[in-house]
Amino acid sequence: MRLVLENIGMLKNAELNLESLSVIAGENDNGNGKSTVGKVVFCIVKAINRYKEDLQESKEYKINEKLDQVYFDLRRALMTLVDEPTEVISRVSYLRDPELKSDYKLQLLHDDLLDLESRWKIDERSLHALKQSYSELLKLVNEPENTKKSIENALNKVFTSEFDSSVLLNGEEQGFIRLFEDDLKLIDIKVSAANKIKLLSDVEPVELKDATFIESPLILNNHDLLIRSQSGLNLSKRSLSRLGMPYTTLHTKDLFDKLKELPLGELFDSEENTVFRDSIHRIVNGEIIYDNDKKDFIFNKDGKSISIKNTASGIKVFGILQLLSKNSFLNKNSMLIFDEPENHLHPNWQLKLAKILVELAKNGVYVLVSSHSPYMIEALKRFSDSADLEQKTGFYLAENNTIENRNRLEDTFRILSEPFEIFRKMDEELLKDE
Repeated sequence: MRLVLENIGMLKNAELNLESLSVIAGENDNGNGKSTVGKVVFCIVKAINRYKEDLQESKEYKINEKLDQVYFDLRRALMTLVDEPTEVISRVSYLRDPELKSDYKLQLLHDDLLDLESRWKIDERSLHALKQSYSELLKLVNEPENTKKSIENALNKVFTSEFDSSVLLNGEEQGFIRLFEDDLKLIDIKVSAANKIKLLSDVEPVELKDATFIESPLILNNHDLLIRSQSGLNLSKRSLSRLGMPYTTLHTKDLFDKLKELPLGELFDSEENTVFRDSIHRIVNGEIIYDNDKKDFIFNKDGKSISIKNTASGIKVFGILQLLSKNSFLNKNSMLIFDEPENHLHPNWQLKLAKILVELAKNGVYVLVSSHSPYMIEALKRFSDSADLEQKTGFYLAENNTIENRNRLEDTFRILSEPFEIFRKMDEELLKDE
C-alpha cells in the first residue's frame, strides 16, 4: 500500500509504501513528522474496521429512544381505559425489555395498535400519534446502510480521539490523506479546519484488520490511571458531564486494553507465536503478565513476582510484545506501529528487538518503526536482508517536514552518524595537542 499525505500533522508532504517492514528515520526532535505516519495509519485502520459497530450502535440507540417514547405514550393512553395500573404496566413492558429484538417488539406493537383501534376504541388523537411513531420505527429499522457516511463518521471520531489539537499542519487550512493499492485508490480524505474529515470518494476494502501503536513502555506503570480513563472515541455527552474522568489518546487506551485482556487466544495459539514468546522469555529471563487479582501488571522471574514498577524499561518493551502475542493481537494482516523503541533500550537489546520485529514482519504482521537510532536502523536492515525481506522493506527519511518515497538509507546514516563524526574530530584535535 502507498500512503500520501499533504499538510497533515507535522508533515507538509509525505509519500511512502507501507511494506512488510517500513522504517522512518529522522533526527530526534518534535518537528520532523516521523511519528505522524504511524498515527494516520492507526486512525485509518481503526475507523475502517469499526464503522459497522458504530453504525449499529447509532441505529440501535435511535430505535430504543423511539421505543421509549412509544412506551410512555402507550402507557398513558391505556391508563385512561384500564382501572388496574399493573395490568397496563404488564401489557406495555415488552417495549423496554432488553432481551427482545427490535423486530419482535415492532410485531407486538403492530398487534397492539390493531387491538387498540378495533377493541379498545382509543381516542383518534392518541391512536394517530402511536401509528405515526410505529411508522417512524419501521423506517429506522429498514433504513439502508450509508457506508460512506458511516465510515466518514468513524474517521471523524478516531482522528479527533487521536490528535489532541489539530490534524492539520500548523497554519494550513486543508490537508489530504490518500491510500493506494498500486493504482487503486482505497481511501481519499480531505481534512478541513476544526479537524473536519470528509471522504472524497467511496472507500475500498483495506487488507489490514487491526493496528497497535506503541509509544512508550511506561504505559505499564500507569494502570491505576488508565483503567479509569477514556479516549474521545468512548466519551459521550453523558460521560462528559462526569467531572474528573481521566482522558487519554486513542492509541494509548487501545494498547492498554489489549495488554490487560484475558489471554483466551492461547487456546488457539500457533507454533510461531509460542516460539516468538519463548525467544522474548530468553532475552528478559522472565515474563510479564496481567494479574487479574492484583489488577496490575507483574514480572514473573525465577518463580518470583516482581511489581512492574520495579522493572527496567527495556523489560517492559519486550513484555508488551509478550502480552500482545499471548492475547492474539500480533496476527497476519495486523499492523504493529513502534515509535522510537530505542529510547528505552541499550544498543545490545536494540539489536535483539530489531530481530524480533523482522521475525514478525516475516510472519505476516505489518511493522512500522520510527527511529533516530543508527543501531536500530542498521540492525533492521541487516536482519531484514538475512530474512529475505529486502524487497519488502522500505527505509525512509523524515526531513524538513517531508518524506520522499525512495530509499534514504545512505542519507539516514549520514545524518544520524553526525555525533560520531564530531567525536572523531575531537579525537583528532586531542592527538594534535599531544
